[in-house]
Amino acid sequence: MQAADSPATTADKPSFFQAAAADETQPRERVDPDKPYFYLTPLEDKNENTNEDEREKSRSSGSDQLDSDKSESLDSYSSPETLSVADDRAQDAKVNNSSSDASLADRTDDDQLKVPSTNSVISPMAAHKQEDSVQQSSRENKFDEAERSRNDNSDEPIPSGYDSSEQNSFPADSQDTKKLSIPSRKELNGDKKNFDDSRKMNDSRKPKNTKEMLKVKKKIMIMMPVALFALILGITTGILWPTFFNDILQKELTLTNTSTSYDIWKETPVPMYLKMYMFNWTNFEETLKNASVKPHFDEVGPYVFREVDIKMNKTWNKNGTVTFRVKRVWHFIPEESKGNLTDEITNLNPIVSTAAYLFRYYQPFIKFVFNQLFEKMENIVVTKTVQQLLFDGFDDKLLKIANALKRHNVNVEVPFDKFAWFYQRNNSETYDGIYNMNTGSFDFYDMGMLREWKYKNTSDSYPNCGHIKGSIGDLWPPLKNNKTLSVFSPDICTSLNLKAKGTSTWLDVTGSKYVSDEDTFDNGSKVDSMKCYCQGRDCQPSGTLNISSCKFGAPAFVSLPHFYLADKSYAEKISGMNPDEDKHEFQLVIHPDTGIPLQVRGTLQINFYLYSDDKIKIFDRFAGTFIPMIWFTQEVKITPEFAKKVKLLDLLPPVVSGVLWSIAGIGVLLILISISIFIRQKKKDDEVRLLNNDSDKDPEVPVTDEA
Repeated sequence: MQAADSPATTADKPSFFQAAAADETQPRERVDPDKPYFYLTPLEDKNENTNEDEREKSRSSGSDQLDSDKSESLDSYSSPETLSVADDRAQDAKVNNSSSDASLADRTDDDQLKVPSTNSVISPMAAHKQEDSVQQSSRENKFDEAERSRNDNSDEPIPSGYDSSEQNSFPADSQDTKKLSIPSRKELNGDKKNFDDSRKMNDSRKPKNTKEMLKVKKKIMIMMPVALFALILGITTGILWPTFFNDILQKELTLTNTSTSYDIWKETPVPMYLKMYMFNWTNFEETLKNASVKPHFDEVGPYVFREVDIKMNKTWNKNGTVTFRVKRVWHFIPEESKGNLTDEITNLNPIVSTAAYLFRYYQPFIKFVFNQLFEKMENIVVTKTVQQLLFDGFDDKLLKIANALKRHNVNVEVPFDKFAWFYQRNNSETYDGIYNMNTGSFDFYDMGMLREWKYKNTSDSYPNCGHIKGSIGDLWPPLKNNKTLSVFSPDICTSLNLKAKGTSTWLDVTGSKYVSDEDTFDNGSKVDSMKCYCQGRDCQPSGTLNISSCKFGAPAFVSLPHFYLADKSYAEKISGMNPDEDKHEFQLVIHPDTGIPLQVRGTLQINFYLYSDDKIKIFDRFAGTFIPMIWFTQEVKITPEFAKKVKLLDLLPPVVSGVLWSIAGIGVLLILISISIFIRQKKKDDEVRLLNNDSDKDPEVPVTDEA
């Protein structure tokens, strides 16, 4: 009906499908979808590759695929296997289309009637739309199948580009005509290994940053508080540790009945020894016969005693002092001694020499009587055992006379009925007198310093210069770079000044060393403070100290053993003296931080001065001579066990300080590690983020210029 009504002018025009069956040698025109329908583009003749219908279908399919790819993300690409299946189906479609084209020529006239006749009026635009609808339907069917296949194989990678010899042209997006190259099945299968390697490489760089970052944050959340705590703890305690240690040390060293120092002070904690050396006058008879012969003395000993000092009658006072007495106990140790207490010693009779010295200020008649009593020279010397000379004592006619005079109200001071150097002193609580000492509770650096002796702050023996000072030797405060130390000795009723002389080490513990020097027994010629000890005709050359007032008027002078550091005149009048610094130096080694005595060697020698008078002539032969009587040394050395404790006190401050600052260093290190981990993970996150951004973009599809 439509064909009959059509104008006659349209019968001569071939239809769209008749044009498709026309001679293929004639050039055809293709409708460009980007141009108006009336703008026709000539097609190339490619009879050698495929027929026109196959090329047309491939072109249409490629055009639709390109349009679909523009709207899909990277995840919407199909896998190589899916593309292979689509390619097979496309080949089948080509075969079917070829069969349809071949059968088109054999159609009957009735079949031709189903196609619009040449007489039908069909505009070029209508024919173009009809062709596009058929091609669009075919493309939709094919890509539906490809979409289903892609969904089933969504894990397969998408190739980044294709390069195939069989190039199917696709419409380009831009004005420049471009072609997409779809790979063949052989190329896809051959490049599968490369795609898999690329996929593995990409998968290794997949964004695992979320879980890793959470782990890193957890680590940092744990490390940072620990680091800050260690840093603050280390710095705070490192700064406060010295003060804290000193506070603890002061608390333990301050003398109280509950402190650590009390256990050390109340009784000697380490072995202490008293070594006695006696002088034996060997040529007494020769000196009586020949005035040119010097008295010769041999040193005998040592006689070693173990000494234990016990503090008795302790009273804790409110003014920060303690009042106490000292009981000294000596036990003879024969295995460490050179000699026995039964050894006999010949030396000056101390009782006769004391009497002569006391009568020097008496009236001439009394001096004459005294001289008649001792007109025989042999009475000025005595031979006694070591036991008698040291502890037991011995009788003498002069002592009996003095005691008889005392009973008749004659002012004669006779303290004992016998004489011995330590008579009635062993195991006595009262002999040394009573002490009053600072405990350090008011001033820590005054701990152990005496304030009074026998209830006085000065010595009766030296009223002008006998100020009570120093320590009795068993308790000292920490030293503050002291240049001198004073040691009080009840044996001489005053203090001795010792000067600093470097350091000394004992059992790997180092202490400050203080020793005697030439100023210790100066007569005032060098040290002004010593002038008060040397007055009138009793003032002697430097090297001795007059202690007669401390020894009941006896002509006793104290010096260092063998007149060490004394004026040469003392040794020139006698023989047998061999001063030796290593043996005769008075030295004291104290741990500077705790005041604990590490080594003590207190050496003193007692000498008797022979006084001559025009009425008392028994000593004219030896007038002005100092006779050495006895010298002793009190030695104390800490034990290895005690040295370990002191050494621990030495190591504790630097070790603890080092540990505390190391803790602070660990805190700093943990902070740096945390920062390093964070920065490193941040870099990884940045890299992963860049990879994610790249993967979200469309893959770069290689294009080739249309031939």
